[in-house]
Formats: sequence, C-alpha cells, structure tokens
Amino acid sequence: MSVQLSSTLAVPEDIQDLLATYVTQINQQWSADLSGLVLFGSVARGDYILGRSNINILLVLHKLSVDLLQRAGKLHQQWGKHKFIAPLLMTEDDLVRSQSLFPLEFVQMTHSHVLLAGRDPFGEAQIDTTRLGWQCEQELMANVLRIRQRFIEGEGRVEAVQALLLLSITAVLPSIRGLLYCVGQTSREKDQHMLEALPHTLGFDPTLFLEILSFKRGISSPGVYEWTKLYQRYLDNFEVFIQRVQEIRREGRLCK
Repeated sequence: MSVQLSSTLAVPEDIQDLLATYVTQINQQWSADLSGLVLFGSVARGDYILGRSNINILLVLHKLSVDLLQRAGKLHQQWGKHKFIAPLLMTEDDLVRSQSLFPLEFVQMTHSHVLLAGRDPFGEAQIDTTRLGWQCEQELMANVLRIRQRFIEGEGRVEAVQALLLLSITAVLPSIRGLLYCVGQTSREKDQHMLEALPHTLGFDPTLFLEILSFKRGISSPGVYEWTKLYQRYLDNFEVFIQRVQEIRREGRLCK
C-alpha cells in the first residue's frame, strides 16, 4: 500500500511528523489487511487547535476479526498519548450500510477527509438529504436537552457551565454542516468561515455561536461571572436557531 501523506495539511510540523510516522507504521504492519487509511475530523478540515484537537483515523479493512481488534488496541496504547483517538475500524460493507444509517457522520467524513494510504473509500457517495435533514434536527434538539440536563448536574457552577458550552458548540457544528449540505450549500469550510456565512446560507445570525467558538479556540474568554449569563443567551439563541431550521423544513428545503 503506497503512502500518500499530504504536504498541505494545516497543522504544525511536529503533527505532520507524527502522522508520517503513524502512516509508515500502518503501511508496514497492516498493509495486507487494509484497503484504505483515512484522516478525518478537525485536523483534516483545517480546524486543528494546538493542544486541544484530537487526531481521528479510519482504517478500512478487507474483513474484521478479534485479532485485528486486539492489534488495534495495541496500536492505540502506543498512539493514544499523542492525542490519536482509538482508530475507527470498518469494512467496505460497513461503509455502504452507514451511508443510509448515519448520513450526518458519513457526509462529515466524505467532505472532510484526507486519504493517507490505499484507496479512497468514499468516492462519489450520494447522501439521502431527507434522512440527513431529520438526523440534523434530531441532533440539535438532543443538544438542547443535554445542555439543560448538564446545567442541572453541574448545579450551575461556573466551571460546569463553561464545559457544557464548549462541548455544545463542538456537537452543534456537524449538524450545521449537514443542514448546509441539505440546502445545497458548501459545507467544506473551516468552522469559523462556515458560521460567518450563516446569514446568507440559513438566514441566521451566528454572532453568539462565533463567540462560543472563540472561547473554544482559546482566542478570548468572558469574565468568570459572565458564564451563567452567557448560558442563558446561548440557550435562547439555540432555540431561535431550531425554529429557523423548522422554518426551512416548512419551506421544503430539507426534503430534496
């Protein structure tokens, strides 16, 4: 299996070196078992945050076995300390089924991945936008319920509110990308650029989402006593966003 590590990844040189070493090791030890090795997630999309972003890898296998899972466990034991998430192991049949069962996850990987070795498993995939639209709405509503519940679990403490808001914006971004795909808009940009385009693409003011994103990236931070106020603003803003998505559905734009 030939190595195809891209030299255009927008990550620091030491991360490039780690990826190169990882790909070389996979090429040496897994070549007979793999049809494709894919980098996906924030690193592939160009949204890498030093010290915060994880590295997500998909291993596309000819077939699965307990032996391969055990080998993947040893691989993760070696690479987990470098912020490599446990690799996602799938067969080509798994990918075919996932295209209709998990359209949101599939469209994210299709649009934001880098082929590191072997054959690209995504090709010219066609996503069912009706299924995708419903999954995006479901994820958004689930996010609202989670941030309410986590506020209660954290008893409204500042550190708990901070954590739940940063986790929430991370969870929301994929659904926004999925919605953009449904309405025929590009969803390949970096997180910030995608949010900045929301007034045009979805008719929604993203100011507060961008503010939370800047906190996530460590660019800025509110005062200690502002987090609870920010939570209320975020909750109100999020509900407005869900209403806007429902309007788009009534307009027939999510059922193409």
